[in-house]
Order: sequence, then C-alpha cells, then structure tokens
Amino acid sequence: MYPHLLRRPYAPLAVLATAFLFLGFLSSTHLRAESTNRPNIVLILADDLGFSDLGCYGGEIQTPNLDALAENGLRFTQFYNTGRCWPTRGSLMTGYYAQQIRRDFLPGVPSGGGNRGLRPDWAVLLPEMLSEVGYRSYHTGKWHIDDTPTNCGFEKTSLNQTGRYFKPKNGPNGKPIRPLQFDDEFYLTSAMADDAIRNLKEHAEQHPDQPFFQYLAFTAPHFPLHALPEDIALYAETYKSGWEAIRRQRWQRMQAMGLLDPQSADRVSAVERDLGPPYHFPEAFEILGEGETNRPVAWNQLTDKQQQFQTTKMAIHAAMIHRMDIAIGRVLDQVRAMDRWDDTIVMFLSDNGASAEIMVRGDGHDPAEPPGSALTYLCLGPGWSTTANTPFRRHKTWTHEGGIATPFIISWPNRIKDHGQFRRNPQHVIDVAATLLDLTGATHPEDAPPPPGTSFLADLDDASSADERTLWWYHDGHRAIRRGRWKAVSPIGEPWELYDLSVDRIESVDLALPRADKLAELVAAWEKQLEESIELATGDLAEDVRGKQVRSTRQSDMMSKAQQDGRIKRSQVLPNGETFFVAGRHAFLMKPDSAADAKLRKPWIFYAPALSRYPDTHESWMHQQFLDAGVAVAGIDVGEAYGSPHSQPFFDALYDEMVSRGYSTKPALLGRSRGGLYVSRFAIERPERVAAIGGIYPVLDYTSYPGVERAAAVYGVSADDLQRRQDELNPVKKLKVIAEAGIPAYVIHGTDDRVVPIDRNSAELESAYQSAGSADAITLERVDGQGHNFWEGFFRSQKLIDFLITEAKGD
Repeated sequence: MYPHLLRRPYAPLAVLATAFLFLGFLSSTHLRAESTNRPNIVLILADDLGFSDLGCYGGEIQTPNLDALAENGLRFTQFYNTGRCWPTRGSLMTGYYAQQIRRDFLPGVPSGGGNRGLRPDWAVLLPEMLSEVGYRSYHTGKWHIDDTPTNCGFEKTSLNQTGRYFKPKNGPNGKPIRPLQFDDEFYLTSAMADDAIRNLKEHAEQHPDQPFFQYLAFTAPHFPLHALPEDIALYAETYKSGWEAIRRQRWQRMQAMGLLDPQSADRVSAVERDLGPPYHFPEAFEILGEGETNRPVAWNQLTDKQQQFQTTKMAIHAAMIHRMDIAIGRVLDQVRAMDRWDDTIVMFLSDNGASAEIMVRGDGHDPAEPPGSALTYLCLGPGWSTTANTPFRRHKTWTHEGGIATPFIISWPNRIKDHGQFRRNPQHVIDVAATLLDLTGATHPEDAPPPPGTSFLADLDDASSADERTLWWYHDGHRAIRRGRWKAVSPIGEPWELYDLSVDRIESVDLALPRADKLAELVAAWEKQLEESIELATGDLAEDVRGKQVRSTRQSDMMSKAQQDGRIKRSQVLPNGETFFVAGRHAFLMKPDSAADAKLRKPWIFYAPALSRYPDTHESWMHQQFLDAGVAVAGIDVGEAYGSPHSQPFFDALYDEMVSRGYSTKPALLGRSRGGLYVSRFAIERPERVAAIGGIYPVLDYTSYPGVERAAAVYGVSADDLQRRQDELNPVKKLKVIAEAGIPAYVIHGTDDRVVPIDRNSAELESAYQSAGSADAITLERVDGQGHNFWEGFFRSQKLIDFLITEAKGD
C-alpha cells in the first residue's frame, strides 16, 4: 500500500511491513473487478488564468471547448485556490492546506516554493490513493510539487517545463545552440495536449479495463507571454479600446449570463490605481522600454506607445488561452474516441488569479523581436490583470478575491443533469481530492490526519445550501479566512479588513469597525488554524531538522526587498514623524525636538483624518509650526469611518497610547474636512478629554458629506436607519454636548463651500454654542468667496495655529 513509503528511506519499518503484506494480498485482477464502475478522471489546471478570462465566465476570448464543457456541466462561482502556483498544486493533489504539508511558509517550519519542503509521509498524492482502487495515473505538464511525479503514483510524466513555450534547438553537445534557434514545430501548450493524447491512446490499448486519471497541468497563460503568430493575429484589434472598456464588457456579459449572485456583486470593484506588481524589479522596466507601466492607470492617460504595447500584451495573453482551449478540445476528443466520454469526469480550474507581475527572466527580452515570440519576455501586468480578474480586487499572491477566486468547471455526462447551471457554495482546491476520493472509494493512508477538504459530490446533483464551513489562507504574508458569508483579509503589513461576501463579493465596504466582534472571532479562528497547521506540519520533524532547514522557509533578501518595494506606500506627510500600530491600525506621531512647558504634561494635537494620504503637503507648514512650538501631532487611521461611534474605541486606544508616553490627558483636536466628523465624535464621546477643537472646513453632518448611502455601512445600519436615527447618530445633532462643556473652538470655513456647506456644518456648531450660552468660546472665521479648496489661507491661518498651540499647552 502507498508505494512511495517503500521509496523514502525514512519510512517507519512498521509501515513498510504493512505495505508488503497488503501488496501480497492484492492482485491486479481484484483491482480491475473493484474499479468497473468508477469514472475516469481528467483534471486540467491552467496557470495564472483570471476569473473572467473564459467565454463562459464573461470573457471575450474564444474558448468554445471549455464553454461547451460548462454548457453541458456545471460552473462554480465561489471556488477558491491558494493564491499561488505551488501551494495550489500541493493542496489539489492531497486535500490539505499547503502549509500543513510543508508546501508553503509557516513560521519556524521547513517549507517553501518550487521543489523545497518535503511533504510528511502521510501526505500522499491523489494518484497513489487512486491506485489502491485500480486507477492508472498520468501526469502531463507543470509539476511544482516536491519529489517527482513517477515517485508519487503517476505511471508516466512528461513536459515538466517552465520558462518558455518554444523549444530551443540543441547542438551536438546536447546544449541549446547559441544564439538561440527554435523548433518551428513545437509550442508547449500543443505539445502537452499531444502527450496527454498519447497517454490516453496507450491506456486504451494496454489497460482498457482500468479507469484512468489524467492530470494535465498547463503552463498557459503564465508569463512569459508566448503565443503562435496566427493566434496573436486573431486578437490584434480586440484590446485597442483599453482595459476599462474590456472590463466593463466582461462585467456586462457576466450579468447577462447570471454568473454571480446579483445580491453579492452589483458592480465591479474599484481599480486600485496605486497597486502595482507584487514584487518590484526596476531593472525590468529599463529592458522592456517606455511602453511598459507598472500601474493600472486610466487608459486615456497612457501614451500612444504604452497603449500599443499594452494592447499587444493582452492579445498575446488571449492567444495563449485560445490555444489552450484548442489543446483541451483535442484531449477531450480523444476521450470521446475511446468511447469513455459519458463515464469521465472532467474538472477545469486555475492555480491562482491573473498575475500583476512584471519581470524579465531566463534568456531575457529582445525588443527587436516580434512580441510573443521566443526571444521576448513579457508579463501581463496590473492593468490587464485587473481586467482578467473582473469583477474582483487584486491579483495572484494576494488573498483578496482577485488572487484566490478561480473558474471551476465540471463535466460528467453520466452524473450531471443540471446542464449549464451554476453552483454557488464556497469550495476550495482542498475539496478536489476529497471529492475524487469520495466518488472512487479511495482513502487517505490510515495514519493521515483528518484533511480539511470536504467532498462536493452532492453539489453535482443539486444546488444545496451553503454551510458555515471555514476556509483559510496564508501566503507571502497575506492572510485571509472565510466563515460562511464573512471574510476577514489582511494584506502583509496592513490591518485586518472584514467583508460580508453575501452582499459585497468585490470587497468594497470594510466592516472591521462596525462588526469588530465578528472580525475578532475570525481573527481568533485564523490564529487557531495557524497554530494547528504548525503543529501538524512539524509533528514528524526532529528539532535538529527544523533548526537546519528553517532558513529556507523565508524569501530571499532580493525577493523580500522586491515585495517591500511593491507594496502600496502611505503618502502621509509627517515632519519629524514616526509610524506604528495601535489596536491593529496605522498610527503616527510627529514629535517636536523638545516638548513645550505645559500645565498638562507634554502637549499634543489629535489630528483627523489620518488616512493613507492625510495629512498631506498642504498641512505640513502648519504642522511644523506646532512642532516648533513644542506641540506634538498624532493620529490614527480608522479608514472612512465618517464619525461612526464604532471608531471611538480606536481613538481611545490612541489616546491611551499617547498618555502612556507622557503626553497630555487633554489634547487639542484638529479636523480637516471629513476629519471634522472624527474629532466631533471624540469630543461628543469624551468631552472631559478635550482641551480645544480646531477645524478647517470641517464636516459635522454626515447627510451633507458623505451622504447616508456611503456612511451607513460603517455605522453598521441601513441607509434608511441612518437617516431616521440622526438625533442619535449624526454628530451635528449632538453638538450641544460639546457646546455645553464649553470646549474652546476655532473653525475656518469658506462661504462658497459646495462640498461641505458652511450653513449645515460649521454654522451649526456656532449655533449650538450660542444656544448653550457659550458664544464666547467659539470663533467661526468665515472666508468670503472660498470653497472646498487648497487656498493657502486655510492652512496658514496664524490665528488658528496660535489658538491650538495655546489650548494644547493649557495656557
């Protein structure tokens, strides 16, 4: 049983003995008798295919064979991968999370990508398990798992090639001729189909009574973008309209076919203009030239050269998928020719979402050669990757939906009757092995721990309702967990976000603040799974083995730097500032060289909004005046909280942090624009902690900005409720708390402000003070003729600056 145990020198003797005994009792005749009614299996894996690239998932690329497979089978709309190639392959072939079997990084555990990180003995692959019930298994294409296919249960393997799609000609010494020349008759995707067809023909001739398992792992459309000239020509004009137009068209087709539940996705995600490749290699852009861009900027902002270059890249990407579909059709025709189509289950999926990567590897890139030919090295990049992953956010390596959602098609004529229907339950690549074992009767080894994968065999018959199962991700420092409709996700170095996927599959409204309880539950579950995975992955390792190999689990210095350089940078302008985390959120502190003498410990100003880009350059002069006066400035990023009461615990956390560092227990508050909602909330909730309030055209009424529709989600209520409950929730309705406390205030606001009208905001604050008999405590400086703009007088108002310094110092 499980011959790999015979090959590995560290297999326990007891296991070897059991294996020999079992093999002695098991004859090939017995296996054939058991396997008579078991279906054949064709498992097809694409590489870096986007969620919307196929015609049957909304794409414009011609994929008639996969479309027909979907039309006569099922399409899954919430099927997940691991976000990266090698972890997905390990999970697909075992039914375990890649981290559990040492095929992806865990702290302190020897693991890694490529062929690093040996699996535990119990983590056998599908072909070994299927062989126990009579299957013969064949591997074609990419491997990216430890050991070799033929050592892991496959009878045959071939074309485990990456790096190029065209085959170099070899010289007399067996090495490629230099300069490189290429075989005109070879294209890797087509060669993979040839190999799979040979496997099937030989199986039909030599083993007609046994079921087969053909694992066909394409490299397409993974970079480098290489395609046949005739295929590229088919798409030469298709993408000239640009990535926004193609994305919009794909979304319209998705809607027309009812692919996604309209409640969960009623639009495409916003394009993250500042997010580029996951790893930044600046030398690649020098090689690729001025046509390349590493950001998904608006198409109309690209130069003519850039538009032409990007159009060509997407044409090659489409051509690669087009040719892969032709190759798949040829393989499926062979199954039909063997008269085995009705009893063959075909599964198709991708190992991760489309890739935003841009790099040059191997023999480099020759810009003089035709794009897509053998001596070129192009990558899709973030502009088209955003389109390929329509309608989701982000790309390969990330754990947002764009990185981990995959098309998944199943065909099985003898079983599936709901032709062309959708299945909307969340599933994962760990479920593929569980399903195939379920339908064949094969099992994991007796000593294997319970796998996390679950069979979706029942979903083939009817669209059963989803349960509250938990799915878990961890790759490149990106974390995610899904339980039922809730998903928590955290990019490396960033706070946890929370989304309700039943109404927000595009991950647009972060509910981390209003549903902090749910987020805490999911984060605790993520941590628990991490601990359990570490325990499982290290159970068979001696301490000295862990110590020797742990260094290989981390990225190289080069890749770590490239990832760091590729991350979105916070563009806050912070003179003499430092950044840190408070309560899991980004915070900052601008410190004076020496604190001013003050009655209330070290003086400071609480600034809002502290978003990724605020404070900005317009306030830097003003902030320098505070620092020169010995007054610190601090803030905490609670996202677009819009004055929600749910932001208050984080304001309290920053306050406690500052007090613990020796700063005043009564800071002054300064709110710019939307920051007025933040500081007014703090003052309403904690008036005894406030020395004064300053404002630059501050928002105080959420109905004026951002409006109840946008603010409702972070308040944790519906828009109707937020409108109805203004007396309870809208800061402008509770300004009397501030006024009655007599907190000194100085506000500057333009009379022509159309974004934040003065009469609905700052004038309401003045009126509250007047009604409370505290008119002397407030100054509203009305600036005639100014709107919501960057007029220098807003940011260099000496009166406002002096007021805040004086009040912060307690003078």
